[in-house]
Amino acid sequence: MESEEAQEQALAAIRPRSLRMVMDLIAEAGVDVSPWRVRQDGASVENPRANPAYCYEWAFGGGTEPVVFCVWHELLTAADGDIRYEDNFRQHALNLDVVAIDRANPAKVRRRARAQATRARNFDSLLQRAFRQSKPVRVLLLTGDLSAADAIGWDTSNVKFRELDAESWFVHAYSDADGAFRLVRSVAPIKDNAANKQLVQKPAYTDQFSVPEPPERRAASGTVYVRSDQVRESVLQRAAGVCEHCGVPGFKTYDGAIFLETHHLVALSDYGLDVEWNVVAICPNDHRRAHRAHDREAIRDQLVEKLSNTYPAMAHHLQMLVSGEKRIADSAEPVQQ
Repeated sequence: MESEEAQEQALAAIRPRSLRMVMDLIAEAGVDVSPWRVRQDGASVENPRANPAYCYEWAFGGGTEPVVFCVWHELLTAADGDIRYEDNFRQHALNLDVVAIDRANPAKVRRRARAQATRARNFDSLLQRAFRQSKPVRVLLLTGDLSAADAIGWDTSNVKFRELDAESWFVHAYSDADGAFRLVRSVAPIKDNAANKQLVQKPAYTDQFSVPEPPERRAASGTVYVRSDQVRESVLQRAAGVCEHCGVPGFKTYDGAIFLETHHLVALSDYGLDVEWNVVAICPNDHRRAHRAHDREAIRDQLVEKLSNTYPAMAHHLQMLVSGEKRIADSAEPVQQ
């Protein structure tokens, strides 16, 4: 067992002591930063390092690129020779949803909370993938004035120093049940233990929006509702391949994934929210029934009850959405922090 003094020294040794730009650090980690330099309309960004579409994010990369997480040094712990970071960004996203949808809160606070909830879900999604693929990740260590946990969505944190940790980190634990995780510095998980063997064999899940290559995009009139990949992935993982209405397993696709369809209880066109507690994963037959069957309202009520039990903190808000008593206007641009 390490002494308390030795643990404190280990943490102090990796405390950042310089302030470097996020764009430069993630490029150093191996993530492509060329999108930072161009706006959606193709125009060049005058100061790419301050591009608000990217520089305020909490996680970067993924796919064929390394995954990079922003982690506050103040939240690290040291025990038994390991430096760890334990947290739950799925729960952070849900807490931020509460702030974002409460019309009693100032508009600026709601916009900030909505933007932060999106960042939290992206962090959680990249974390899940790194865990399932047993891939190392990189960490941007931050220090400064960290806002209090009970001020989530209301306050902003002030970064004084920021550096890329020279060591890789590994996701040692991730709970599908609630989203809690543990990151460990430098130490890879044991690959041949029973938990990891089971993890490697765990099937992937897919839905009607998971296509290998998107079709050709053409200009069209009308409103297009963009669905969050992070929310869909979280919902499919929650369902674990079983229809959340009838309990029948989804079918296996040609590439071995388990197929279910994701469905918003309150449609985005009706001011529904693209969050886990408004989305279910159901079989194609029940999806059609949820839209067209004579008893579709009863189906919706059953699914509302299920999600209310899964997310009790959001039950009241979901009921208000469904009843039509609450409509969330989302026309304003999100405030970055």
